[in-house]
Amino acid sequence: MREHYKMSLQQNKTSKGLNVVTYSMPHINSVSINIIVKVGSRFESINELGISHFLEHMAFKGTTHRSAHQIAREFDTIGGHFNAYTSREHTVYYTKVLCQHVNIALGIMADILQNSLFSEDEIKKELDVISQEIAEVKDNPDDLAYEKLYELAYENHPLGRSILGTVDSISKFNKKSFQDYINKYYTTDNIIISVAGKIDHLQIMKMVEDMFGSFASNANIREYKKAQYIGGSFVTKKDLEQTTIALGFEGESYSNINSYYQTQLLSIIFGGGLSSRLFQKIREDLGLAYSVGSWLNSYSDSGIFSIYAATEHGKVNSLLENISNEIYKLHENISQDELDRAISQLESNIFMAEEKPEYKSEDIGKSFALFDKYMNAQEVMNIVYSTKLVDLKNCASKIFASKPTLSIVGAPSSDINLNFFTKI
Repeated sequence: MREHYKMSLQQNKTSKGLNVVTYSMPHINSVSINIIVKVGSRFESINELGISHFLEHMAFKGTTHRSAHQIAREFDTIGGHFNAYTSREHTVYYTKVLCQHVNIALGIMADILQNSLFSEDEIKKELDVISQEIAEVKDNPDDLAYEKLYELAYENHPLGRSILGTVDSISKFNKKSFQDYINKYYTTDNIIISVAGKIDHLQIMKMVEDMFGSFASNANIREYKKAQYIGGSFVTKKDLEQTTIALGFEGESYSNINSYYQTQLLSIIFGGGLSSRLFQKIREDLGLAYSVGSWLNSYSDSGIFSIYAATEHGKVNSLLENISNEIYKLHENISQDELDRAISQLESNIFMAEEKPEYKSEDIGKSFALFDKYMNAQEVMNIVYSTKLVDLKNCASKIFASKPTLSIVGAPSSDINLNFFTKI
């Protein structure tokens, strides 16, 4: 796979400044569309907590041209899949359809993003839905552990807040709240339309030019507080069958692309597969947990390298001790064989994903949203192929020098011993 990788990517702006990126995949019959808005929960003020996510939900609730039922019916009629999600830094609306229906799909998405009604009845109904979603987090030990992990890692910082907001904060939103938020952030400078599949770039440009003309071009500066990782620990007592742990350290941001991919390799070696150190030691050798792993969650100026596991209440300290031992060993030695296997895993993940238009449209769109450019798969793999053992050792030293963040949900049968991590 180390030969030159040729891609068919084109990028232009509409007359109003809307950024459109296309990736031609003529060998397939489908098209994936991602509309990425460069705003998420970290950009919300105290009075806006949860509004990015709530607004995303309201996209399905009717426009001046279509009722909520009509939106659902029209997508079903063309056999399309449409959804949306909110992260800490982006809001994404996406669909996948057969190539002959791309004009219809873009038309519906344009209508949703520019002409939503925000009726008070629909707002009230969706308030109930999101309130249930917030309650579900409290009932799910995995979700609750990670919510608390972020709160501890980024204490008193927007990155540490829940994407969902609180029941109190979202209950104050009304039609004007959503319209003001759209006028503030849903502008041409903050939106990327990314399309991948069996498409023609010029045809897509014409469709977008004709359909997406209502967005203002005077973007507001997305004011946000620079991320500051803090760390800490907390135990949420709950009557559960097992105790869940989420352990975090300050990870790599997107801004240093070399270190970002080197950290991805480190995570694969440590807890990213069946042959990873955590899986082999914690599950296979000691039988301390059924599920255990590690991964990197990155943002524009920070990141969290996190470790997850769940175990019996009486084995929490044993689990933490053995995880800390594996972290310590990671400092001491990483073999060339481990690095080679991690490179092969990442190579497979990246090149296999290249075959999926839904991956390409999201990947390209987010890349332009973050960096205003795109790094193709071969360019990424050139970084990966050039990674040396010393690079991974430096990554490990940097990550595990940060203060640990430990979130535990359950009923551990003894006091938690944090001294395991003092030797790291």
